[in-house]
Amino acid sequence: MDLSREELKKINELQNTARFQHSWKAIRNIITWKERVQHYFARNMVLLFLCFLFGGGLMLLTDEGTLPRSEFIDALMMLLARLGIFLVVLQILSVLLYSLIGPGWEAKQRAKLRKLYERDILATILQVLYPSSEIDTEHDMSPNNVKEVVPSAEYYIQSGILKLNDERDLKTVDLYAYNVEKGNKGYYDVTHFLGQVYSIKNTFSLKGELRIVPTEHFLLFENQGYYPGTMQDGKKIDVEDIQHNEHYNIYCTDEQSARKFLTPTVIEWFNGMTSDCKFSFYSNEARIYFANYNDRYSFAVPKDKKSLQAWRIEETAIKLKYAFYFANEVTEMLHKNEGLS
Repeated sequence: MDLSREELKKINELQNTARFQHSWKAIRNIITWKERVQHYFARNMVLLFLCFLFGGGLMLLTDEGTLPRSEFIDALMMLLARLGIFLVVLQILSVLLYSLIGPGWEAKQRAKLRKLYERDILATILQVLYPSSEIDTEHDMSPNNVKEVVPSAEYYIQSGILKLNDERDLKTVDLYAYNVEKGNKGYYDVTHFLGQVYSIKNTFSLKGELRIVPTEHFLLFENQGYYPGTMQDGKKIDVEDIQHNEHYNIYCTDEQSARKFLTPTVIEWFNGMTSDCKFSFYSNEARIYFANYNDRYSFAVPKDKKSLQAWRIEETAIKLKYAFYFANEVTEMLHKNEGLS
């Protein structure tokens, strides 16, 4: 998927605006903050080493008689000694201060970075592509509903909500769901989901609750991982399509509505998704949720100097455009199916 010539022109114009450049500079300062702190400590150590090197050298040369003693040499040695003591005290105090406020400061900077990037960079790019859109950096997509469509986990981290503000009330977020486990070398994250979650209004004929989750098979054993199973007052159903039954499990509270929805068009579409990603689907009376487990972020914030240097506004715009293109594919399938059912 590419940008149109008009979109590319507007994106490049946006990047050259004073406001965009100011925001990007602020982002760069936050990302390189830790590097600047490291350079500060390294610079102090180099200066301290040079003080001891020159001070010790002068002392050795004067003791051996190679360099005659004088008031100037004595004053220089005293200056280097005082400078060395000052640098030692400064380094100790700096380390203590950093150990006290550093972790909390870093956490605040990361939160500030995400909001700044989503509000001043992503949102402005998104509005070039979709003028009525916005990014909500203050709220999360309903956690209870998100858990209905993605694998269960201990922790769920969402990006800001990208809202298209259209008749579907389309919303999407990046989601990382994970557990923390202890291994031989300490604690580590175990990923349960990394991808995008979408939500639209349920204006279709779907009744009750419906959940469709991907499965894997090994020999005679079926595994749907950590995806949720049947809901309260729900049941598991099969369809006539063998391939679909092999790749997905279906749970519902209204079997008649579910079977009416699961037309050959829908089943064929789901079967086509098995090779691209792990696709899951959940609907209730109010909204429809679908998740695309593709092991990547679409709206990720640059987190270090390397990713900052690799960042390109065109690539970011294409990722945003593809996210909504995928959502459009799903809703078009739903509308097409509604007309056939």
